[in-house]
Amino acid sequence: MNRLNMRRLLTTYFLYECGRAMYFVLITWFLYQWTQDAIYTGIFVSFGFLPGLFSNLVFGVVIDRSNRKKLASLAGGGSIGCLLLLWGAFLLGLINPWVMILTHMVLQTLGSLFRPSLQALVAEVFKKNDLPRIFSLSGSATISGSLTGAALGGILSGLLPVSISLLIVMGLYIGAFFTVLFVSYEPLSMRKPAKASPFFKELQEGFVYLKSHHMLHGLFAMMMLGQLTFHTILGFLSVYTSAYLNQTSTVYGFLDAAFSIGGITAGMVGTWWWLKWKNHLALFSISIMMGGLLLLGITKNLSIVVLGVVLVGLGTSFVRALLQSVQQMATDPRFHGRMASFRMLCNQASVVITGPIFGYIASAHGVQYVFLLLSGISFAGMVWAFFQARDPQFAAITKQKPA
Repeated sequence: MNRLNMRRLLTTYFLYECGRAMYFVLITWFLYQWTQDAIYTGIFVSFGFLPGLFSNLVFGVVIDRSNRKKLASLAGGGSIGCLLLLWGAFLLGLINPWVMILTHMVLQTLGSLFRPSLQALVAEVFKKNDLPRIFSLSGSATISGSLTGAALGGILSGLLPVSISLLIVMGLYIGAFFTVLFVSYEPLSMRKPAKASPFFKELQEGFVYLKSHHMLHGLFAMMMLGQLTFHTILGFLSVYTSAYLNQTSTVYGFLDAAFSIGGITAGMVGTWWWLKWKNHLALFSISIMMGGLLLLGITKNLSIVVLGVVLVGLGTSFVRALLQSVQQMATDPRFHGRMASFRMLCNQASVVITGPIFGYIASAHGVQYVFLLLSGISFAGMVWAFFQARDPQFAAITKQKPA
C-alpha cells in the first residue's frame, strides 16, 4: 500500500468534508433564522440534489472514460469559484433564500462529480483487499472533517458575519484541491489503452451491468436509506435545535459535532464491525440508526438527544462506508464510476422527493415527526437487510477478511 498516497487522499477527504460541513451549518442556520420557515429548509435540501438526477448519468460514464484525478480537481476548483460568488453576494448584500438555494444546487452538482471521482480514484489506486480498510479510514477522515467543520460552523455562526466565515470555508476547499493534485496516479486508460466506445453505448452498458447484478440493487437500497437519513439529519438539525429544543447555534454546532463523533467511531471500529457481523453488518448498522432516530423523535432531554444523534451518526456511517466497500469489491473496475454515480442517483432522488415533504411535516406538525417517520422507514430497511444477508455473493464478500 502506498502510504503517501493514502495520507494525501485522507487529507483530501478531511479538508473537503470540513469545508462542506462548515458551509452547510452556516447556511442552514442562517436560512432558518432568516425565514423562520422549515419549508425553505426542505427546499434547500431537496433542490440541492435536483441537478444530480440528470448529471449523475453523465458523470458516471465520464469518470470511467477519463482521468479521475483531473475530474476531482476540476470539481474542487469549480466549488471554490461557486463559494467565491456566494461570498460576494453576502458581502454586497445581494443575498436572499433563492440565491442560497441556487448556489447550493451548483455546489451539490460539483460534489456529485467530486465524490465519485475520488471514490473511483481510490478503487483504482489501491488493491481490492485494501478497500475495506481504506474506505473505513476515509470514512473516519470524512467524519472527522465533518466534526471539525460542524463545530466551527456552529461557533462562528454566532460570532462572525457569514461573509467572513465563508472565507474559512474557501480556504478548506482550496486545501482539498491541492492535496488531490499531489496524489500519485497512473490512469487505467494509460496502462490499458483501448478504443473508446460511444458515450451512450457506455451509459447503456452501465445499466445492463446494474440490471444483471442483483446484489447491487439491495446494496443501493440500503445505502440510499443511509444517505437519506444522513442528509435529512444534517438538513433539519438546525430546525430541530431552534424550533423543537429551543436552543442556540452553539448547541446546533455541538449536536452536529456529536453526529460526527458517531461517524468517527464507526471509522475507527469499522473493520472490527465487518469481522464481527459479516453478512449481518447491514442489519445491525440500520438497527443502530433506527434506535437513534427514535430517541430524537420522543424526547427533549438534551443528554438523550446527544445519544440519539451519536447513534444515528454511527449507524449511517457504517451503512455508507462498509456497504460502499462491498459495492466496490463486487464491481468490475471498468464500471466503478458508473456504479458510483448510479448509487448517488438513487441517493439523491430519495432526498429530492422527500425534502419538500419533510419540510411540510416539520413546518405543519413538528420536526420530531420527520425523525419518527425515518425510524419507520429504517425498520423496513432492516427487513430488507435481513434478506440481503442471505444473498450468496453478499455473504461471500462480507466473509472475507479486510486488509
